[in-house]
Order: sequence, then structure tokens, then C-alpha cells
Amino acid sequence: MLTFSPEAKLYALDNGGMMFLEYIIVGDCCVPYQPEPSVRMGKPHNPDQYRLESIDGVTVFIPHTLPRVPLVVHLSTFMGFKRLVINGWRHC
Repeated sequence: MLTFSPEAKLYALDNGGMMFLEYIIVGDCCVPYQPEPSVRMGKPHNPDQYRLESIDGVTVFIPHTLPRVPLVVHLSTFMGFKRLVINGWRHC
């Protein structure tokens, strides 16, 4: 389940209203590591590997491989630069 903080929702809508989560499993067969998904604005290059959802008016592409856990998209600001980040991720 994916939700947005109010600031993240406004940022996403102000920047096209379309985003995707980039989720990559890193490691070999013995020690897999699952870093938190990255938030990217726009449409993914391979949309067939995603399920499409509309959440709070934002079009979101969510990878089929992403575990179904409660996640929240927040707006992170550092020295005037803004970006969307995921909160709630637990490394498996």
C-alpha cells in the first residue's frame, strides 16, 4: 500500500503527476540485499513490468516484484533541492 504525504502529493502533481518506483534486488544467490525503492518522475522504460495505480490523483507505476508493504512517499529537501523518497521500507 502506497500513500503520499501532503507535500509529496503537491510536488508530484506540480511535476507532471506521473512517477514510478525503481526497485532493484542487489547481490548474489547467497546474500540478496533489497535497498529501498527509488522514486522517479515520469514513465518507466519498461511499463510491462509494473502495475499502474492512481493514488491521490498521481499516476504511479509500481513494480510487480515490490513486496506489498505499507510505504509512504515523502518530500525530502536538502539545500534547496527537492526529491521524493520512500519511508517505511524494511530491509529483508
